[in-house]
Order: sequence, then C-alpha cells, then structure tokens
Amino acid sequence: MPDSNKTVPSAMHLKASSAAARYGMGFLITAIYAFLLAPVLIIVFTSFNPTNANTFPPTGFSLRWYGTFLETSGFTDAFRFSMWLGAIAAVGATVIGFLSAYAIVRFLGRRREAGQSLALLPVMIPHILISISLLLALTIVPFPELGGLIVGHIIICLPFTIAGITASLEGVDEQLELAAMTLGASRLRTLWEVVIPLIAPGLLSALIFAFIVSFGDVYIALFLSGPGRTTLPIEIFSYMQWESTPVVAAITTVQILMIVALGLVVERLVGLRKIMRV
Repeated sequence: MPDSNKTVPSAMHLKASSAAARYGMGFLITAIYAFLLAPVLIIVFTSFNPTNANTFPPTGFSLRWYGTFLETSGFTDAFRFSMWLGAIAAVGATVIGFLSAYAIVRFLGRRREAGQSLALLPVMIPHILISISLLLALTIVPFPELGGLIVGHIIICLPFTIAGITASLEGVDEQLELAAMTLGASRLRTLWEVVIPLIAPGLLSALIFAFIVSFGDVYIALFLSGPGRTTLPIEIFSYMQWESTPVVAAITTVQILMIVALGLVVERLVGLRKIMRV
C-alpha cells in the first residue's frame, strides 16, 4: 500500500509549485504591461507641467498647455483637418470594406482564404512604401493631391474594415438572405434591409477603427499632404523640430483619451479581437 504520509506532502508540494508558477507568470505579465504603458503615463503627467520644460515628475499641476493647444491655430487647424480626413477615409473604407467582405464571404467559396489574404495585403506592406508608390503615381496620373491623400488613407484602413465586417458577416445565416430573395427582394434590397441591420454593430466598429487608424497616420500624410492640409501628427512632428514644450504632451494626451474612448466603444460593440485578428 502507498504511504499516505508521503502522498500528502507530495500533493502539497505540487500545489505550492503551481501557485508559485501562477504568481510568477502574473508578475511577469504585469511587468511587461507596466513597461509598455510607462511612456504613455509619463506623457500624460508631463502635460500638466506648469513650466516650459518636459520634466518628469512634473513640478506642479497646470492646464496651461491644454490652453496653448486650443489657442494655437496651427494645432487646431491640423486637428480639425485630421478629424475631417479620418471621417472621409473611415466612411470610404467601410463602404468598400463591406462590399469586399460580402464578396469574400458569399461568392468566393473555396477561394475565400486567398481572397481574404489578398484583401489584407496592405497590412503586410510598410506604409512608407505605400506612400512612395502613391507619390510616384501622382507624378504620372493627373489626380488632385487631396484625392491622393484620401485614397492613401482608405488603403491603410481597408484591411481593418474588411476583417471586422467579415467577422460580423460570418454570424449572419445565409438562409435569411435566400428567404428574402425568394420572397421577391433584390440582392441590393436584401443587403439594405436584411444584412446591414444584422451587422450594424460590426459596421460601426469598422468605421470607428478605420477613423483611429487614419487619425494616427504619419507616413501617408508626410508624403501626400500639401500646403494648408497638414494633419495633426505632421504638425506635431514639424513643431518638435524647432521647439520642445509640454504642449506636445497635452496634444498627445487628448489623442490618447480620444482613441481609448473610441476603442472602448468598438470593444463594447463587437470586441477588438475580431478586428485585430488580421
């Protein structure tokens, strides 16, 4: 018969080892997240510094630099233009993404994976290469500079809208569409009255995520934006070449808060995992 006195200590030893491994893994993950989030927190705290220096920890608490941001026409104009450009690119990418995702899910059949991989190709191409390609194309094809900028932002947003909308379409039973068309509805009416209402949260999430991607772009805007059409990241980049004050930290904090709020909306609607799986 097995010795019960040896069995009990052995079980306790295994339990203690398992608990130690679990706590060790938890500590490691916490340390990694702290390392990744520390620069963001430093920027946020620096934005409240009352002095002209980017010092951390701040020597006091002041909203001075947020006021400077709102009073500087260069920053506010760039912010408004980034908002406008992000909205246009998000709408365009969502419309094209919906049509592409629907074609991939419903019509490609066995070639669906190949079609989806091709649609998500811009994720694997560095944005700087896309920017240079569009810039060279604009020197050959007579196309408005603003139009090229919008097209570039739509291209970099498309993979995320296609991924999110594809995930939503996978949850829609195709029989519902067939039933609608059997009752006399056209394909277009079926899309409008059956499919779109069912995937509305996914569409809205794709729209928001595309806006976030467009708003934070640097490379496309750096190569394709013209005079009077400067996005906020490019305006910040230009400012930091000559000056370095906490106003940049204040602007960055506003962007962080906006992106976090929009990200929470996307998470609430469909979940970030479905979109980020690209």
